Amino acid sequence: MPRFLGATPSIVRTLAIGCVIGLGGCSLFDRGFQPSASYLIAPPQQSPMKGEKLGSVMITRFGAIPPFDGKPFLYHNTDGTWRQDPYAGFIANPSDMISDALSRALEQSGRCEMVGVEGVAMRFDFSIEGVIESFHADFSDPAEPKAVVQLRAYLLDRRAGAPRLVDQMVGVGTAPITASEPGKVADAMSAATGAAIHSLLEDLTGALPPQGVAAPAQAASPAPSAL
Repeated sequence: MPRFLGATPSIVRTLAIGCVIGLGGCSLFDRGFQPSASYLIAPPQQSPMKGEKLGSVMITRFGAIPPFDGKPFLYHNTDGTWRQDPYAGFIANPSDMISDALSRALEQSGRCEMVGVEGVAMRFDFSIEGVIESFHADFSDPAEPKAVVQLRAYLLDRRAGAPRLVDQMVGVGTAPITASEPGKVADAMSAATGAAIHSLLEDLTGALPPQGVAAPAQAASPAPSAL
């Protein structure tokens, strides 16, 4: 039994009993989602991409369309119903992990002058906002189960005045699930996320102007009419 510094034997016994009750799944309190296995989204590393250097880009935190905004694994069943796994899921919110994975992939691509995340106190030429439109394990075809990830991203030009929408793009990724065990599901979700991010980067780097290209002129506001 681990030592609790400064605790009396009776307190130690009470804590130990509480731990046993918690591990057994019995509690007087609602502990929320407590998966027995938690995983990270770990897509493959992005390879360097050829092309001239682009401007600086900030990745803002992606949103997520319910029910794709939770930590538990989400399954699309053979009969068309949906189910959350109460025993396995992700260690953090998918929105946070996918936003972080996209920023790392964009940096690894080597195409941008600088890549940052929301909250960094620096000025960026462009920003990317987005939403998770699909993020689940699809077992609707029992012969070919697969992970499905769909991301929608919006590229905003921030160089002149208010942010201006430049383009929007959709990245879709799938990956086969080789076994129904949680570890294999997590591996497939990571691979599908990597494929969706790679698809986004290909469109994104085509939409970003080369570094040094001036921002388009903003339309002048009309002068107030004389009274």
